[in-house]
Parts: sequence; C-alpha cells; structure tokens
Amino acid sequence: MIMTMNKCNCGNLIEEGRASIGLDTCKACAFRQNVPKYRGNLVFNHKTGGEVQVMTAECWDEQKKYYFPQGARSSVKNFSKHTCA
Repeated sequence: MIMTMNKCNCGNLIEEGRASIGLDTCKACAFRQNVPKYRGNLVFNHKTGGEVQVMTAECWDEQKKYYFPQGARSSVKNFSKHTCA
C-alpha cells in the first residue's frame, strides 16, 4: 500500500483517517472554520411523544423567542419565595 502525503492549504499534513474518507483539510483547519451549526428544539405533540426539530442557525435565531418562557417558570418557585414562617 503506497501512502501519499496529503497536505492542507495551511501546509500541515492531513491526518490519515481524514484523508481516507476524502476530507481535504487538516483537523486544525476544520475546527478553525466558522461554519454555523445546526440547532434543535424539543417539541412535544403529546404527553410522552417528544420530537427533535432540527433547524439551521439562521432559522434558530429567528425562532428562538418562541422556544423559551418569557415569564415565571414555576408557580412553586414563586410561592416558595413568599412563605409565612
């Protein structure tokens, strides 16, 4: 088996595992790239039937105001602050 030395644009060698699956950048450059990541949200259509809704980073930024509660999270938390002792 003849191994060729693949080099990344930065001059570093591309790791053997990355080159074997056809990637053309080294690990350092792959982590350095500013690629937006996919985000997800749990959606419950039923009491026990949760699903993950996967979306792009742009869609997440537009929709995130709908996914987080804007008010108090729990009534128990509100009552526990004002106990009569």
